[in-house]
This record gives sequence, structure tokens and C-alpha cells, in this order.
Amino acid sequence: MSQTSDPPDRPVCAAAGPGSERRSSRRRRLLSCLSSLLVVALLLNSSGCARNPVSGRPEAVLTSEKAEIDQGNEAARQVELEIGLVEDPALQAYLAQLGQRLAKHSPRSRILYHFQVANMPEANAFALPGGHIYVSRGLLALVNSEDELAAILGHEIGHVAARHSVRRQAASAPLAPLRIAAALGGAAASIVSPGLGQIVAGIGQLPGAFALAAYSRDQEREADRLGQQLAAEAGFDPVALSHFTHTIAREEALDGRSAGSRSFLVSHPPSPERSVAAEAYARELKVAVHRPAPLDREVFLRHFDGIVLGQPALEGVFVDERFLHPELGVGFALPLNWQTLNARDSVSAQNPEGTAHLVVEIVGEGQTALEAAQEFGGQVRLDARPRSAQIHGLEAAHASAVIRSRPENNQLILTWVTHDNLVYRIVGIAPISKMTDFRSAFTSTAQSFHALSPAERAEIFENRLRLVQAAKGETLETLGKRSGNQWSVPRTALANGFEENAPLLPGGWVKTARLEPYSEPIRASP
Repeated sequence: MSQTSDPPDRPVCAAAGPGSERRSSRRRRLLSCLSSLLVVALLLNSSGCARNPVSGRPEAVLTSEKAEIDQGNEAARQVELEIGLVEDPALQAYLAQLGQRLAKHSPRSRILYHFQVANMPEANAFALPGGHIYVSRGLLALVNSEDELAAILGHEIGHVAARHSVRRQAASAPLAPLRIAAALGGAAASIVSPGLGQIVAGIGQLPGAFALAAYSRDQEREADRLGQQLAAEAGFDPVALSHFTHTIAREEALDGRSAGSRSFLVSHPPSPERSVAAEAYARELKVAVHRPAPLDREVFLRHFDGIVLGQPALEGVFVDERFLHPELGVGFALPLNWQTLNARDSVSAQNPEGTAHLVVEIVGEGQTALEAAQEFGGQVRLDARPRSAQIHGLEAAHASAVIRSRPENNQLILTWVTHDNLVYRIVGIAPISKMTDFRSAFTSTAQSFHALSPAERAEIFENRLRLVQAAKGETLETLGKRSGNQWSVPRTALANGFEENAPLLPGGWVKTARLEPYSEPIRASP
């Protein structure tokens, strides 16, 4: 969708001719015009007719700057709650200083910008209204120079500076409010890979229709150009944006995706087009002198050495048939050969035929297991009163219930267990006629629930980004074998911006993925 055009100076009412019929027609037209004026007045009264900070053109918007910032703050709280932030004070401090170095050149520099690392494995960057800007840890694993990261942050600052979200609100006012899942997956993601849609699905309602409304192609191009301008003014090479969009195109090809298949990125210009356009525009810009020089490759990459790649172990891992959660300090076994899923709010499993299901979730805090079971009994009719039990020294309670469903009623086998002041519920679900086939599996999972032992904690591993120095004559393949690199040669080449068969510079630093024992995250001081 193209940018919203400027509203006319005033509504134009049709002129009336002589005669009572024409006077009546004129009256109807005048009432119509007055209605239009009332609608426009109501819209403009909410925020006024503002000048866009980038274009300088007047434009009607549906919210004030204060309301934009307030709603952006609320959306930021949701992002922190549902997606989470990487807890690395040193990395956060570096990103913040780089972001502020760029933000002071923004056409909209009076607002307060915030820069955070989102705890997402996919490569992504996005901005919320009012100045909250995020890059994912997956993106940081792909950037190869400070120039590239500066261009990415500049792009997101451009969205905020040009009030793109507010302008899209005006363009789509009749539409229902967007969900943050759809918006992040399909709109706010600016320099992205498509996996984000799965990460944020189902997050919840944003506090306003405009908060993450889809950007148009023109707005994406405007953010690209503005981001390059900000990078150049801060002393960075603006052609780096072209380099990174080329990296994203390579990632799409490696993962078997194409621009046409990115349904929720349809509003973004294809990566090859953006790469060419960014390279051409960079030639028109002059990099500011007397600015701090960009960090060299080694110093820059050291900021990301050790970041988690892929799914973090702190959210729990499957080890054989067991699920181990180091942060919660619990573990349990699931039936062999069942399909498993570790979601944000639950762990689930189903048999290969899909007829039986197991769900383990946190359902309470500060209660006993029996109290939680009795509370559930007030909502669902139980077969009998819950009974108390002990499981591996933990307080527990058991119950069962029948749930009406089609084509056959389902039976629930329920167990509540308390650990560290939290109440967990383990639910086995199967058709009544099949329950004899699955009851022992449901019971085994419930009875396996326990506090993690030190030996089990030692079994938890995760991939982390590690820098390895190339030796003379090494290739990506031989370096990978020597260092225990978990990435394939094509993935290693992509992450480093190399060609697969290019000779490695002796003494040069190469990003690799190393499988390491889980360690507690660094916590920021309160």
C-alpha cells in the first residue's frame, strides 16, 4: 500500500441551484459535508495535523506523540514478557551505545530511543512506536561488521522517526486491531527471516490498532534510505546495508525459501532488490569524518562470542525421552516415540496416531497440590474427590474426569505436583475406549516428575557462538572438524559472509557453533 496522501485543505460542497427541490438537495449535501467535517474534526482533534519529521509534509494522524509513546511502552512490556530479552549486561551496553550514536542524528531526536536484544533464534530486527528497537540474537549471529549493525539499527530508527506505524494506522483505521504475533511476523520485522511467525504466534492483543501495523513497500524503502543516511552521518559505511540484505537472501536460499513464499513479508521489497538499491544509494552519500572508526572484525565479533544459537536450554531441553528444565529445576519422562513440543507455557506429547495426549503446565503458585486439584474440581466435574499423594518427596494430588466430546467422550487422568512454590498439572487425555492402552503411560509420566539432580544438570547442553582462529592452509571444513563446529560448511560460510570454497586468512577469526554445557545466564543487577 502506498503512503497516505495529504488531506485536502477543506471539504468541497456542491453548489445549489434555484428552486425548492434544489434547496432540498443543497440541504442534504450540506448535511453530508457537515458530517464529513465532523469526522475530520474528531480525527484531527485526537492528535492534530502534524508535520512528518522526515518528509516535512503535513499529515493527519490518529494519535498524539504521547499516546504513540505510551502504546509503544505497553507493547514493549509485552515483548519482554512473551519473547524475552537476552540477559547479557555487556552486550546490552554495547548495543545501547551504538544505537544512541545513531539516534542523535535522527530527524526525530527528541524522543528517547531504547535498544534491546530480543531472545529469538531467528534473524530479525523490529521497532515499536515511540522508540523501542530490538535486534534478535539470531541476527547478531549473522552480522559481520559494525557497519552492518549500524545500518540495521539505522533502518529501525528510520521507521520510528518517520512515524510509519502511526501513518499506517491512519491508512488502515477501519481495520480491526492487529495482534502482536501477526504484526511482528508480518510487518514490524524489517530485515528478517520468516521463522519469527512461529516464535510469536498467539502472544495477545496490542493496546492499539496502529502499534505494529504493516509497513508499505514505500515505507520500507524510506527506512532503508534513512538508515543509510544515519549510518553515514555517524561515520559508518552505508553500503553495509546492501551486504546484510544479501546475507538474508543467502539465508533464504539455504533454507529453501524464496521471496514469493514469504507470505507475511509480502509488504517488504525482496532482498535482492533491496541489496541493489542500497548499494546504489550508498554511492550518493558521504561518510562523516572525525567520527570514531568502526570496530575491526575481531573486536566487533567479540561482543557476540558466547551468545546462544537456536533454542536456549534455559527454556528446557529434551534428553532422550526426558524433559529437563534447568531454570525451574524439574524433570520428567515422556512416553517413548511420542511426538513432543516445548511451548512457552507447556510441554506436550502425543502418540504417533494422535489419539492420546499429555500436557504438563504450571497452573498455580503458593497453593498446595490438593488445593489446586480442588479448585479445578470447582470448574470441571471430577469422577471423585481428589486424593493426596507423594511423588519423589514432592506433594501431589490425583483425580480423573470425563469430558464430553465427539465422536467419543475423552477421559482425563490428572496429577498436580508442587515444587519451589509452583503447582504443576500433568494431564493425560484419551478416548474412554482407549484409556486402558494409555493409562500406564500417563501414570508413568506423572510418577517420573522430580527435582533435577546435579547429574541431570550436567546432561544439559546448548549451542553457542564461538570464535575460532584459522590456521594456515585451513578450509571451513577442516576448521570445523578441528573445532567441533556444529554448523555445516554452507551455514558457516553464510554466518561469516564467506564463500564456501574461499581460502581462509591465516589468523583470521571464524564464527562457529559449539555444543557446550548449559550455564546459568548472567543476571543484571537489580
